[in-house]
Amino acid sequence: MGLTNPENEVFDGNIDLSETRKKRFRINGDNNLVLELNTSDMNTIVRLRDDYPKLMKLANKVLNLKNKVEGETEQEELTRMGNMIESIDTEMRDLVDHIFDSKVCQVCAVDGSMYDLFNGKFRFEHIIEKLSDLYGNNMKDEFKAVNARVKKHTAKYTKK
Repeated sequence: MGLTNPENEVFDGNIDLSETRKKRFRINGDNNLVLELNTSDMNTIVRLRDDYPKLMKLANKVLNLKNKVEGETEQEELTRMGNMIESIDTEMRDLVDHIFDSKVCQVCAVDGSMYDLFNGKFRFEHIIEKLSDLYGNNMKDEFKAVNARVKKHTAKYTKK
C-alpha cells in the first residue's frame, strides 16, 4: 500500500524502530569500506550451518583442480580453468553474503578471491570468523540485558 503524495497524507504518529537498524562497521579503518550488519539476526547461525559446508566443498574443488586435459591447448586450458575458478569465486561470494544477509564481499573482499589463502586459512574463513565474533559478542550483551531486565521484574517475588 504505497502513498502517492505523503506530504498531504494524515499520519496518526511515528513509530521509531531505529533500535532494530543494522549496525555500521568500518573495515580496516577505511571510511569508504562500511559494512552494515544485523548482529541480532539469530538466523545467521542457521545460514552459517547450511552454507559453511558448501563453502568448504567449493574451496576444496579449487585446491583439487586438474591442470591439463588430454588434447587441450594452453589457451583452452587457461579459458577452462579461468571460467571454473571465476564461477567458484562468484558462488562463494554469494554464500558469504547470504550467511550475513548483507553485501559482505563487496566491502570485505574488494580484491582477490574468496579461496585466497592467508596463514593457512581461506579468505572467506577469515571474514566469517571476524564477523561471527561481532554476532557472538552482541548475543552475550543482549542476553545479559535480558537477564538484568527479568531480574528487575522478578526481584519483588523472589526477594533477591
